[in-house]
Amino acid sequence: MEESITFLHSSDWQLGMMRRFLGPDGQARWGQARLDAVARIGDVATSTGAAFVVVTGDVFEHNQVERQTILRACEALKRIPVPVVLLPGNHDALEPGSLWTSAQWQAHAPEHVTVLTDTTPLEIMPGVEIVGAPWRSRRPLSDPAAPGYADLKPVAGTTRILLAHGQLTSLSGGMSDVPTIDQAALEAAVADGRLQYVGLGDRHSTTQVTERIWFSGTQEVTSPEEDDPGNVLKVTVGGGEIEVEPVRVGAWHMVDHRAELFDEESLQGLEDWFAELPEKERTYVRLAGDGSLALPLLSRLDAMIDAQGEVFASVERWAKFWTVRPAPDAADLDALQLSGPARAAMEELRQALAAGDEGAGAALSLMHRLARDAG
Repeated sequence: MEESITFLHSSDWQLGMMRRFLGPDGQARWGQARLDAVARIGDVATSTGAAFVVVTGDVFEHNQVERQTILRACEALKRIPVPVVLLPGNHDALEPGSLWTSAQWQAHAPEHVTVLTDTTPLEIMPGVEIVGAPWRSRRPLSDPAAPGYADLKPVAGTTRILLAHGQLTSLSGGMSDVPTIDQAALEAAVADGRLQYVGLGDRHSTTQVTERIWFSGTQEVTSPEEDDPGNVLKVTVGGGEIEVEPVRVGAWHMVDHRAELFDEESLQGLEDWFAELPEKERTYVRLAGDGSLALPLLSRLDAMIDAQGEVFASVERWAKFWTVRPAPDAADLDALQLSGPARAAMEELRQALAAGDEGAGAALSLMHRLARDAG
């Protein structure tokens, strides 16, 4: 009976990724966090006794990442104490000018790291084969996983692991603009013994497809839409059995929050929600809001969001779902005691708002806030 083997499955590191909603400081910390999560995969390998690590595509964000990104990635890989097998994905495909053939990668890649450049089975250790389907362009013409296993035969006593990258037909919702992976064909290859585990990449959330087919998800969150990012999978397979366990390695959070804002109480509720969130320096908030606020409260809301943006990695109004409207009160505006051109501008904005110009309301709110702060 074949012995069981434990290894780690990760994907979609996308080192060098930029996020427009993070300022320079937040971007630098988030970029470092993606590398730190890679290093923590090494810690998990040590604590679990994993024999090797596989990464199923998109190690880098694209083939033109900066030299510094490649060198720092190599340093992070050195902190993984077991063999590492990398699969080129759609972001870092084996196309002309690929970083995998660059002088920087060739000179600095650790010796224990192997990049799969073809579909030839790799014997990673006695009785264990890794087969991969590396992407050779960003737009394949057919099922991107099929070349890795279509011609294989079952081998008694051998544990065979397929590494592939792409969306499953069953999960793409028909929205993929490139050919998808045929789940039924993968399941057939598992059922007839050609494959004992299928490690997939491209989907950023940890996702179990079947008992032996998994997306590991990205090692660190990239978007609030992701359901379960920030994991590495500990896989133990052999003797006809398999056990897959997600292990947390990510440290960042990206959250959506919707607030109904009509009065001081609702504004206080939003402030309390911000206060209760942990690890603010590693959290991005995408804020949706609806309602209407008097100008003093709207000014307070603006000041709150600005202040929280300094505490959190980033706080961003979600433009698509931000419909908080000003409800200017004549007394609030008159209390500003503006005169001359400023008073005339305020009256013009007032009339525009009454005519249904929402932009005028935002301008009135800003005027109210600036005048109040100046006072």
